[in-house]
Amino acid sequence: MAKKYDVIVIGSGIAGMGAAALLAKNFGKKVLVAEKAPFIGGRSLSMVGKGDRMTVDGLELDVNGFRQMWEYNGTWPFAAKGFPAIEECFQKGLFDGYTMDSGHGLFWGNRSRVRCLLDYLDVPVDLPTNTGFAYIDYRGGNRFYQVGKGEAYGWMSPQEYGETIEQLRAMAMTDYASLKSLMKISLQDWLEQRKINPKTYAYIKNLAASQTVQNDLSMTPAGDFLGYQAMARDIKMNLVDGSVGTISNPGVTAIPLAMEECLNSFGGKVLRNTPVEQVIVEKGTARGVILRTRKGFETIYADRIICNLMPKAIFSIIHPRHFDHEFVSAVRTKFFTPSLLTGMIGLKRNVLEEKGIDERSFIYMPDVVGPEEGFRGGAVDVVMWNMSSSAGKSVARPSICRDHGRAPDGERDYCFSLPLLDYEMNNPDKVKRLTEFCENWFKRTFRSWKEDVKFFIWTACDRAYGNWRPVGMERPDVTSPHIGNLFFTGDQYGKRMWGGGVDGAGLCAVMTVDAMMGTRLEEQIFPVYHRGVPEDKVWE
Repeated sequence: MAKKYDVIVIGSGIAGMGAAALLAKNFGKKVLVAEKAPFIGGRSLSMVGKGDRMTVDGLELDVNGFRQMWEYNGTWPFAAKGFPAIEECFQKGLFDGYTMDSGHGLFWGNRSRVRCLLDYLDVPVDLPTNTGFAYIDYRGGNRFYQVGKGEAYGWMSPQEYGETIEQLRAMAMTDYASLKSLMKISLQDWLEQRKINPKTYAYIKNLAASQTVQNDLSMTPAGDFLGYQAMARDIKMNLVDGSVGTISNPGVTAIPLAMEECLNSFGGKVLRNTPVEQVIVEKGTARGVILRTRKGFETIYADRIICNLMPKAIFSIIHPRHFDHEFVSAVRTKFFTPSLLTGMIGLKRNVLEEKGIDERSFIYMPDVVGPEEGFRGGAVDVVMWNMSSSAGKSVARPSICRDHGRAPDGERDYCFSLPLLDYEMNNPDKVKRLTEFCENWFKRTFRSWKEDVKFFIWTACDRAYGNWRPVGMERPDVTSPHIGNLFFTGDQYGKRMWGGGVDGAGLCAVMTVDAMMGTRLEEQIFPVYHRGVPEDKVWE
């Protein structure tokens, strides 16, 4: 292994891989990416069934390997009550042909930030979106509503619908230059100032939770949500027309794998199964890293280091003494982690047809568990989608996989997603309450479930998004103010960042490279509505 690189990237998440590919492609940098897991992509983990095995990044896994891979992602998989155990699913090959993600919101599909970056790197991945939007009024009799373009919301009165449209229009008129100030107030405070009715609030809360993976609007900076509504205005996409993307086999992992293609073609290298034990800091400057390899410990030097770890994980490889005490204390005690509980159901047929719902629809079902049960943020909301119905004819990227779709021909992958906080996800009683609700609701709602379902498993992930800062606090910047030649990238870095997840990671990769190289690639790669918060002027 070479002992010196221009740049070392710690972690192979989407932001880290995007930054590495850009540095190699545009600037000819000699780049090394060090990844502790045996697969790349970090939280963008997805697996595909192959007979009685699951595959990820070229690995074939038995049931024990399956569980171990989810562990790297902070995820606990388990079978729904009354359905085949995970061991039985492997033995009978029930997962064969199915793609499983740990839960990802790929907003705007092929018009998203991450797709813009992939196109610029010349390694596009197809991200087909939903077609249609539906709503389930659980507390109003478990009634299903297909929402037509321009049609009133059937679960609301004319007055409630009018108020909802009024609020959505107001959000869509958000000025990007105002997002910085809107980060200082919570979305709950912003909504309460507008004195909206309960049904409008429930709808907007469900919408916000699906975009930020946060059930508690008092912890959601208003700017992080309202930016998406302004983006919807400019990008001319909405839930009815289709705005939530997915990816065919091999799933979301296709994004970092495509970025690796670009990196490799320009001389870069990714090392799997190679954790960074320590960043070498000498006289206040990052000089290199100590890697743990199969041969033992190895020191590699670099001119610059990019850390693609979540803020709370920084101190596992860089001693806190190198940072300002206030920064360390804030990250450790004030930052929190949105989590996601995801149910994946293998279906033999389209069960939504009997409810009058287009199976390609993205579906909201708010307030399934009431605020009296002690969940942070009050009532818990659910989003659902039969992703394979939208991705059935799509091939993610032929150089990675030529298979189409996310499920065997004629079958479906129905999913539930419920946002929580990390401490709630790690509370077995709270997880059990929500999983049992969804399981029982599914059985009551679809009476032929015994004949229709092949498997039903859950993945409980306590780090679905990066570590969020409290409302009013800036994100850590992409350039470290404490250690020279040290940079950060990920969905929660950058003072001009808004949003998060895969969407945020795509933007931050470019922001980090711009900060390092003194360039303005952000303006070349992204249209105005995908860029970060303007500082002194509105983007031209």
